[in-house]
Amino acid sequence: MSRTKKILLTLLAYLTAFIAAVCVSSFVLNQGKVSGEQQRSSADLPLLYVRTGGELMNEMHGYTEPVDGGYYRDTLTPVGESKTINLSMDTYGHNISSVSFELYNDQYTDLIESGDCIDMEKVNAMVQMQLQFKNTLYSNREYCLHLMLKNDQDQVYHYYTRVRYGSDLKVAEKLKFVLDFNETTFNKDSADALSSYLESTSSSSSSDKSLVTLYSSSDTVTWGSMAPYRTSEIAIRLKEINTETAAFTLSYTIESSAGDINTFYNVNEYYRLRWTDSKVYLLDFERRMAENIGLADITVSSGALRLGIGDASDIDYASYGTDQQQYTWVTGDQQLWLYDNTNRIMTKVYTEEDDNHNCGRQDEAGIKVVHADPETGDLYFIVYGYMHSGNYEGREGVMVYHFSHEDVLLEDLVFIPFNKGFEQMRSGLEELAYMNDDGTLYLLLEDTVYAIDVNMGKMDVAYKDLNSSNCTASGDGIFVMCDGGDENAGERLKIVDLNSGKERTIEGGDWRIVPLGYAGKDLIYGLIDPQMLTEDSSGVIRTPISEVHIMDENYNEVKTYQKSGDYVMRLTISDGNISMKLAKAVKNGNYTDYQDAGEDYIIRNIENDDQKIYVDKQKDSIRGQQNWLHLNTSDSFVPISQSARYLDPGYDISRKYEDTDQVEMQYYVYTKGRMDAAFATIQEAVDFGTTYAGTIMTSHKQVIWQKAGRAYIWDLNIDSIDKTSNTQSMNSILIKTIADYEGWELNGTIDDAEPLFAAMTAVLPAETIDLSGLKLDDVLHFVYRDRVVAVKLSNNNYGLITAYDNDYVWIADPAKGEVYSMTQTAAEKLFEQNGKVYYSYMD
Repeated sequence: MSRTKKILLTLLAYLTAFIAAVCVSSFVLNQGKVSGEQQRSSADLPLLYVRTGGELMNEMHGYTEPVDGGYYRDTLTPVGESKTINLSMDTYGHNISSVSFELYNDQYTDLIESGDCIDMEKVNAMVQMQLQFKNTLYSNREYCLHLMLKNDQDQVYHYYTRVRYGSDLKVAEKLKFVLDFNETTFNKDSADALSSYLESTSSSSSSDKSLVTLYSSSDTVTWGSMAPYRTSEIAIRLKEINTETAAFTLSYTIESSAGDINTFYNVNEYYRLRWTDSKVYLLDFERRMAENIGLADITVSSGALRLGIGDASDIDYASYGTDQQQYTWVTGDQQLWLYDNTNRIMTKVYTEEDDNHNCGRQDEAGIKVVHADPETGDLYFIVYGYMHSGNYEGREGVMVYHFSHEDVLLEDLVFIPFNKGFEQMRSGLEELAYMNDDGTLYLLLEDTVYAIDVNMGKMDVAYKDLNSSNCTASGDGIFVMCDGGDENAGERLKIVDLNSGKERTIEGGDWRIVPLGYAGKDLIYGLIDPQMLTEDSSGVIRTPISEVHIMDENYNEVKTYQKSGDYVMRLTISDGNISMKLAKAVKNGNYTDYQDAGEDYIIRNIENDDQKIYVDKQKDSIRGQQNWLHLNTSDSFVPISQSARYLDPGYDISRKYEDTDQVEMQYYVYTKGRMDAAFATIQEAVDFGTTYAGTIMTSHKQVIWQKAGRAYIWDLNIDSIDKTSNTQSMNSILIKTIADYEGWELNGTIDDAEPLFAAMTAVLPAETIDLSGLKLDDVLHFVYRDRVVAVKLSNNNYGLITAYDNDYVWIADPAKGEVYSMTQTAAEKLFEQNGKVYYSYMD
């Protein structure tokens, strides 16, 4: 064989091997596309707005599948006497052929009317249209509005807002005041014009610009020395409205210079105001600001990384690694960063931003790191809430991500759709979202714990039919649940180590037992005398805890709390400090009631790891106080900065969870335009809502109470009531009066021997609620919402509150067989003498 021929054959062999390698690589890589330009495909769903007074507000984001609209209250759309809503749409390139609507009750269970939007026309870059309601709307009710956009390929996008009908709401005038106030904050020369609306105090910090309030100085409200300017349009959302008051939120971005460095910030403002013909009163104002750290802003000064202006409590971080290689991850403002301490490389792993779409940041979204691999530096984390972009844009749920440190590559692993609202999702995930070293991720959603093999994408049920309030988990993967017993308490605790799979139990013995939470690595649980798990006089089963026990991570008991004659009715844990709400048991005939006995505390000193990496605040003359992450070094340098590339899996990674109709009752309190707290009882929720001017919505989707949402005069028009006799008992008269008022058919026969609350619960076709302990002023919110309230008038008699005005309440009293009025002062005194016992219902 000639030398030339040998060379040609050798080259051919190499070429064949090269082509084969390319084919194999292409086959592997084509299972998912890698993009170095962006993290995910850009958001492109149309946006809907409500047009009011020449302004666009209530930006609505689309869903690609229907959700339960009763759980969503991001915006409130006012409807006046014309019963019309003017809409504008940014199509983002979609050819929308029609827009239709469905109007539901506030729980999204009963369809009131449906129809099509009319007069669609393109005006400049937007498409405008109008919606017209025909049915009767009631001024003290909220409704759920479902809007459907259909494109030329018959694909439907879904949009949701709440609707409130009223006359003389003055929405445009109230909004103008808010926008004028905002505009004035950018004009330092007009600072004095704001002073009359503020309640400035000397104790308010002028250097912390992450939170500015009604009590800040006019200089701080006008941005101090920052001299910023807006770099985006203002996203306006109406949160609450009635004749006098209104609440708005504004969201936008600003840019400011500090020396020769330009920095960008995400700003959210909240306004609550009262309108009168002579003056506007600013009842509350709050501005929250968080710096939007860019790759060019990353510097380390004397061993600390500047995270910028923002709420330190929103920052989460941890260090991990080996003796040779250390890493630090940090989350804040819906971003995840990873710092390679050894090689001094900072990587932006994840962000919610999309520069090509006006998908503003939402409060109802979360990010949580569930595993950090010390050997590879890889991160596993979940993002939950509304998906603004990517393959699952327009869906709500949980996305599981993996970030490869070596490849600087972010990939989707599993997506779990969820359509019952953010709070239902968050409550479980905050309790349990943990991944072990074997790649099994455990998530609590509703009443089920799921085990997800992140490598195979397989999802199985690990534990089901749980009462989520009787579950808890530690930060290092120890899950505790009740076993045996009933929904109130267990016969034992089952403790599962999600790392090893090992299980152990703590027997309750003669007691019932409930987990109460973790303080660091210490498990806290309570013991309940089973004889105390009975109905009180209101028909509600209480769970009075006789003993509180604390065990360390080796299950050695380190403390027991017991106070003779007192029961623990509620326990909260904060940074190792344990607060307990106490009560005394009081016999009431055949029932046991509980009277407030104050609070007590356990101070548990939690041993923290030796943290060489920590966050503190430092300030400069322009930006004021800023968050700095200390990195266990004293050096100053500019680290290498980079963004993660994104791997599109190229196939459907969604997994279905087991939906349940059993939703544990919780009371969500919305304050300052966002969901702020959740409580197990209406009493706790009202107490919090009163303090922070909140709105209460239940986990069963009922809006039941608003601090600023009650009219001064209201009448249910119940003008008569039967008198008790040998043939008509008090229970029968009261319950039938409620049913007649509501137009209900009862679910069975009224039991005259049962306590009133139990009898109401048994036969009313609505959810009953015990309002006992509330102030009369708070109870009247239920009357305003057209719900009859039963009130205890004496040991053996109840009446119904049927009306009120500024000075009086009206009582339908079956013992007298008449409806009469009392001054509110006299009524409050009478009701208090009889234990402040009130019952109502949520329809």
